[in-house]
Amino acid sequence: MDSYEQMHLYISGDVERLMEERMIPRETVLKAIHEAESTGQKFSKRSTARSLAFHRPKTVTYWVEYSRIGEEYQVHSAYSHRMGMKSGGGLTTDNTASVYESGWICNLCKAQLEVQTVRLQYMQCIFPHNLPVCPHCSVILIAEELATGKMAEAEQALEDK
Repeated sequence: MDSYEQMHLYISGDVERLMEERMIPRETVLKAIHEAESTGQKFSKRSTARSLAFHRPKTVTYWVEYSRIGEEYQVHSAYSHRMGMKSGGGLTTDNTASVYESGWICNLCKAQLEVQTVRLQYMQCIFPHNLPVCPHCSVILIAEELATGKMAEAEQALEDK
């Protein structure tokens, strides 16, 4: 038995339905949380004591928002996207850091995220987009609204071609 299989999750009926609708398996959620907790590579929001884990086993990046309650992990949301991401390293304003105000910080670096121009790629198309990035380790945060909105629409449009 893998160590992630011993983790205890609490997933409400609403979140369970959302995961099913988005085709996100429970095992993938477990793996994402286990990886985040084992490595510390995740985003944290101190005001809510929530964490945002990400896991890219192959061509899909899975995101899981969760909090720890004792020995249990409560899943608040889960989403995914298929676009590849690469930080361009350029800040979006005249060499002055544009701080991302969501409250999420890089858990490893304890740094506030900065808005940078990032290259998103799907199939053969590249889309530059301004996104929050850790200024130290260059980990990129994709918000749920973006992944389930514009990114999902772009992926579908490219597949329909």
